[in-house]
Amino acid sequence: MNITRKSIQVLGASAAVVTLTFAGASAALAGDDADGGSHPGREARIAKVCENPEQAIAKLTERQTKVNERIAKLTEMRTKASDAGRPELVAKIDGRLERLRQRLAKLTDRLAKAPDWIAEHCS
Repeated sequence: MNITRKSIQVLGASAAVVTLTFAGASAALAGDDADGGSHPGREARIAKVCENPEQAIAKLTERQTKVNERIAKLTEMRTKASDAGRPELVAKIDGRLERLRQRLAKLTDRLAKAPDWIAEHCS
């Protein structure tokens, strides 16, 4: 491959473009956090929760109920699969149950913290 003056110029221009792109992206991501990391969508979500905090707690409770119902259904399915001698299906259901239990723990934690969060952000 012959390296010509034109190919060196193209390589140089490409390198400059890449460098400037990364430098601009880094500066944009770094930003100025003088306002404590303001996020435009966050304030809107907080305002929505503060307008009707009972509805937010009701939604969390509804989700918790649905997860509990799904755990009960999967537990029933696991028993049937185990009785039918389907270990691969039992393992698959066990994985789903584990993820649901983790989700339930997060929901329960969030539900327990909700009144304090509302008092802090909606005063």
